[in-house]
Amino acid sequence: MNTRWRLFFSYVAVIVVLVAVLSVAVRSIAIRAVNGHMAGMGGMMGTGDGPNGMMNGDIQSAVSAGVNEAILWGALAAVIAAVIASYLVSGWITRPLGHMAEVAGRIAAGDFRQRVSHAKGDEIGRFATAFNDMAGQLQATEEIRRELLGTISHEIRTPLANIEGYMQGLMDGVVQAEPETYELVRREAARLGRLVTDVERLSRLEAGAEIITPGHLAVAEAIEAVVAPLRPQFEHSDRSLVVDCPEPCPSIWADPDKFAQILGNLLSNSLRFTPPGGEVKVDVRTQGAMVAFIVEDNGTGIPSADLPHIFERFYRVDKSRSSSGGGSGIGLAVAKALTDQMGGSIRAESLPGSYTRFIFLLPRESST
Repeated sequence: MNTRWRLFFSYVAVIVVLVAVLSVAVRSIAIRAVNGHMAGMGGMMGTGDGPNGMMNGDIQSAVSAGVNEAILWGALAAVIAAVIASYLVSGWITRPLGHMAEVAGRIAAGDFRQRVSHAKGDEIGRFATAFNDMAGQLQATEEIRRELLGTISHEIRTPLANIEGYMQGLMDGVVQAEPETYELVRREAARLGRLVTDVERLSRLEAGAEIITPGHLAVAEAIEAVVAPLRPQFEHSDRSLVVDCPEPCPSIWADPDKFAQILGNLLSNSLRFTPPGGEVKVDVRTQGAMVAFIVEDNGTGIPSADLPHIFERFYRVDKSRSSSGGGSGIGLAVAKALTDQMGGSIRAESLPGSYTRFIFLLPRESST
């Protein structure tokens, strides 16, 4: 049974009850009024039963018949009014709902640009607004999904093409089978491995499936555990790495592995974009209930237009560079997701051609 019939029968049910109550009430009141009036007239005329009594019965019958006829016509008019009202009201309700159903069908078919139009501020209008908000979120999610698939395809295609080129050159004898050649192939394979690992890690983080086990973490030891393996890379590339941690160095409440991922991603990022002879510095400061970790380099810097987007997946400041710098393009997105899940925050400051500064904050142990 559709909405129109439900509304119609609901109106009819109300009318039936109303007519039944009114018929009983009107008939009782009318007959009582007639009897009272005739009794008064009889008293004035000094008459009782007999012809006058018979006349009273005739009058009562006539009044009752008139009341019944009036109720019948009134009920008929009420039913007609119920039909008209139910049709109008049901149309007022079902038309926008039907429109929403059509739009929902188009969205389900993949057209996420569809929206419903209902300018009224009633409940249906609020529902239409919520429906449009949902459609907008679905459209944004679909755009992100398409962009993500396209970017991942591009990121995978580049190292695969390089590996294929090297192997084809080896097979044709154009490229010499030397250790340097095999090292180039190994690097491209490692890039693929890092990409898969980073995408998997970010997917778990965004799905809330990554296990975070915070605990006591001594900052000085945690930083040294990350910095020590990277020092040879900095020295080999003629870049200096400096750590400044005040005494006594504070402790934080964080997951050791996740802290290492955050700091490692930031240091690797600074290493790639700091020119030879440059410096990367890690500074630790206490800020109330938080500990701030500042990773600063004097590299190429980030344009102001790009700063709001650098923590997005696969976002690159230099679009022409792709992943040739060795990164997967989601290291900063992983760093942001990790700091958020551990109750911290991360931001970036930069002056193109001068410096880039990443500041991430994590809770002090005493604040938890």
